[in-house]
Formats: sequence, structure tokens, C-alpha cells
Amino acid sequence: MIENLRKYTGLIIVLFVLVIISFFLMDYGNMNRGSSGGMPYIKVAGRTYNDKEFNNLGASAYQLTQSLAQSGDMQLFSFLFGISGNAEFGSTKSMENFFAGRMLLRSAKEEFGIYPGEEEIDSFIRKLRAFTGPDGEFSQEQYRNFIEKGIGRLGLTEGDIRDLASDVIAQTKLAEILGAGLSTDRNAVAKNSALGGQRIAVEVARIDLDPIKAKIDPSEEEIKTYWETTKDAFKTSEKRKFTYLIVKPNIPAEPAEIPAPAADATAEVKAEYEKSKATREAGIAEDRRKARLATDKLADDFVYELVDDKSADFEKLAEKNSWALKTTELFALADAPDELKAALRSSSTPGTAADELFRVIVTSDPLSKISPAIAIGEDEWLIARLEETEEVRVQTYEEASADARARLILEQAAAALKKATEEAAEKIKAALADGKTFTDATKEAGITTETVNLPEVTAGYQGDTNKVPSTLFDSAKYTDPGALTQPVIESDRAFIIHVAKREIVKKEDAATALEADFKRAQDALRISAFNSWLAAKTETAGIETLYNK
Repeated sequence: MIENLRKYTGLIIVLFVLVIISFFLMDYGNMNRGSSGGMPYIKVAGRTYNDKEFNNLGASAYQLTQSLAQSGDMQLFSFLFGISGNAEFGSTKSMENFFAGRMLLRSAKEEFGIYPGEEEIDSFIRKLRAFTGPDGEFSQEQYRNFIEKGIGRLGLTEGDIRDLASDVIAQTKLAEILGAGLSTDRNAVAKNSALGGQRIAVEVARIDLDPIKAKIDPSEEEIKTYWETTKDAFKTSEKRKFTYLIVKPNIPAEPAEIPAPAADATAEVKAEYEKSKATREAGIAEDRRKARLATDKLADDFVYELVDDKSADFEKLAEKNSWALKTTELFALADAPDELKAALRSSSTPGTAADELFRVIVTSDPLSKISPAIAIGEDEWLIARLEETEEVRVQTYEEASADARARLILEQAAAALKKATEEAAEKIKAALADGKTFTDATKEAGITTETVNLPEVTAGYQGDTNKVPSTLFDSAKYTDPGALTQPVIESDRAFIIHVAKREIVKKEDAATALEADFKRAQDALRISAFNSWLAAKTETAGIETLYNK
């Protein structure tokens, strides 16, 4: 065989070169297709990315991360929130932050030489809870179903999951590098661990906001002055107008039910009935499946034709498919028409169709006004075109006066609550110093609500938050017995807490718990180092959105 190959060495070399050239040309063509099209969307560190790149590595990847994290993987949650910054969860801003953060992280991977290997990525994916079967082990079936059914609507593939895994691993490694020079004080961790193991006896008094609020009645002049100094806080909601269609599957009528056999029928007859019944149900399920698949294809083809053929007409294309169009009036998201309040289907992003429509970002490309096919209900698709937008503006005084009055009252009531709580706390301290009980002291201070006595509050305590603050243990754990904590002031009430007694509870597994606390403290320090690094990189990256230009 080898001798025969040697006879054709020259030919083999020629063929090999042709193969290499063809691969090069094919790869070049793919690169051209990948980079062609798309509108400039965002600039990060001097490089411009288009909307397709943003959707793939930003918006869709954000939803992918969120979907996987919902199974309880804290490393993914840490990655999602760490990269997204302080933007509102699920907002366009959070997705833009997520995209920019990933681009900066990828630059750091090259700078620091962090290149997660294929086996490392495999191991990470196999440990994700989203792909864990009932036996607690990695389920190839769950993984494959997620690939085939869970992320197709996001326009993602298995490669995108692996890219995400690589970035998550890189974030952890980069955090270790950045935090390598930082040390955790074991003694401080031990003290905090001991404080966390306390049993505390407390007494709690509550002052409610409502009676204070009821006494506040600002004048018209006060309200107007307040509005004039805080105008930017009173804005109208953005309103949008859409033309939309809803694609529903044409499910065939079910065949007539098969009559059940008589109670005294033979076993053979009953078996035949069960068989026929199962066949009928399987046929119905298959008809529905085919109808849904056909609908999925129609919706996908509709959007594809609009995108592929710039001259395609939304109305004519809908008419061609015999789909009825509806046009809304201008509406705010909170006042969306009932049909657009339909819940999203199989989505990692909670919300409604209207939420998705208000996420549509308009660029200079007319096609940006067309929404993607939005999966709603059990088996329907909604596709819409943005017709008109009424931008947010500052409200006039007439429009804002009621809201301004309510906000002013709330601010004045909050200030009065804080003052009343501080004054009551001082009176209670004086009464306690005179040897009076906490209950009697609160009555003398003018507090009319019932005092709550809790003899044993621990770190895991979950009390009635109508009567005590949710932060009760943390508020009391540093306070000496016989003293008051700092008042706990919430939005609608305040609490005065008296620490009667506290003691450290020794645990059998104290050493193990301390090591776990120490590791958490180290991890928190590394995450803090990464977040500081990312904040500095973000500040100097000159991140700029381009879709409104």
C-alpha cells in the first residue's frame, strides 16, 4: 500500500494543496458571511460590534446564562451579575453591560494567557445542575434536549454553551490571579463566625408610618415648589404603537372517541380497546406535533423572508399567509392590550409579549422595527412591527401634581418617622437606665404597638416580618446586652430593639464551619478584586451604544 502511494506522491501533494486552499476559501467565505450585514450597535475599547454580534454574545447569551443559572448554579449567577453590573436585571442595559464585560474578559484571557481546555469545559458543563438527571449525575439526554429545543429560539448552538463555559471558567481564574496578593484575616473570619453562632434574647417595639403619614397635608404651594425642584422625577411612560399578527397552528379535528367496552366484556376485547385508545391518542399527539412544527416553520419563514428580501412588504406577506393583522393605539407597557399580555413560552426571560416588544431597539435599519417571532401561549407565535413611539418626557405640573403630592407626603412622613424613632429611642434608654422594663419604657415613650419578646434569635431565625424586621439577627449581633441597637427604619415602619442577653453556642462541627466561612471570605475577596478590575476596565473602555446615532 505504501509503495503504491509513493508512485503518486506528486498527485497527492497537489490534491493536498487544493484541499488546503478550498478550506481557506471556505473559511474566508464564512468569515465574510459572519461579518457582513448587521448594523453598528455598540463600541467597546475602540472596536465596533454590530447588532448580530450583540444578539449572539450579549442578549441571547445573557438569557442562556440566566436559564442555566436558574437551576441553582451560583457560579453562573456570580458570572451573570458580576459581568452585568448594577443595571436592572433583564433590562437592555444589563445585556449591553454583559456583552461589553464579556468582550473585556476575552481580551483579558489573551492578556493573562487564560485558555480553558476542551476537557476543562466538558467537566464544567457536566457539573451544571441544569443537565443533572434524577440520579444526580450528568444526563446526556437532558443536555441534548436543551441543545435541540431550549436554545434554538435564541439563535444559539452547542458551541455558544461551550464559549460561555470558557468565559465563566476564565472569570474564576482571572479572579484568582487578581486576588492572589490579597489576604483574608483568619482571626476576623473566626470572630464573625462566632458572632454568627450566637443566641440572642431581644425585645422589639414598632412604630408605624401610617399614623404619621395621615397627619401630613402639604399646601398647593409646597407641592408646586417640590415639583419644580424635582421635575426630572416626574416623567411620562414611553408609549408604542404596533401592527402585529399571531400565528396559530391549524390542528386537525380529533377523531371520534372509541366507545368503551361493556364491563363484562372479555379480556381480549378490553385489551383491543386499550390498544385502539392508545393508537388514537398517539395519532392526536402526532397531528398536533406536526401542526406545531408547520406553524413554527411558517413563522420562521415569514421573518426570514422579511429580513432576506428588503423589498418584502409586511402586510402583503401576512395576506399571502392569510394571517389577520391588528394595529394598536399608542400604549404604555403597563397598559398593554390584553392580547399582548400573553405569557412568553419556554423562555428564560419572564414576562409577556409586550415586554419583548418594548425591548425592540430601533436603528437606522427599517428592519429593526420588526420584532423576532415571539413564542407565546402554548403553541403560538407573535410577530409585530413598531409603527410609532411616543418618547418619555417630563410631565407638566397639572399631570404630575397628584403624584408629586403623594411623593412629598411620603418623604415628609419618612423624615418624621426617623425623627420620632430617634426621640423614642432616647426616652427608652433613659427609662431603662432608671431600672424600668423595656415594655414600660416603650409606653412612656408613646409607643402604642405591642412589644414583641423573643428569647432565642439565631442566624437562621425567620420571624413574623409584620412584627419584627427581617434583619433582626444582624441588627442585634454586635450590640451589648442591656443596650439598644441602632433603630431599624423600613419604608413603612421602624423598630427599636433591646438586646436582653446573648451567648455563643458551641458547635461540634465548628472547625469545619470555620474553614467553609474562610473559603467563602476568600472567594468574596477574589470576586471583589475582579469586580474592581472590571469597573476600571469599563471606565477606560469608552463603551458607546451606536443604534440611536
